[in-house]
Amino acid sequence: MEKETNIIIRLKPNDKEEIKKKASSAGLTLSEYARKLMLSGEIIKVEPEDRLTLNGIANNLNQLTRLANQTKAIQPETENVLRNLINQIRHAYRKR
Repeated sequence: MEKETNIIIRLKPNDKEEIKKKASSAGLTLSEYARKLMLSGEIIKVEPEDRLTLNGIANNLNQLTRLANQTKAIQPETENVLRNLINQIRHAYRKR
């Protein structure tokens, strides 16, 4: 079926270039990439109280990653904390 209508969006030039690069790396034209993303993509709404929790978890993950990179090893207690944080993230997204 021939395409008969357009959607026009406004972007910053650097945003457009980033989207073009993503489309190219996926082997798609910009239009194909945007169409597929808009038709099958998903937006996850994060409530303000969840956003604070997720920001705190992200901060903890960054600190643990930095520690693991500095020591070149993950201690058992660090692994336990990571598993706990991952479970918290999963729980936060299950609430939707």
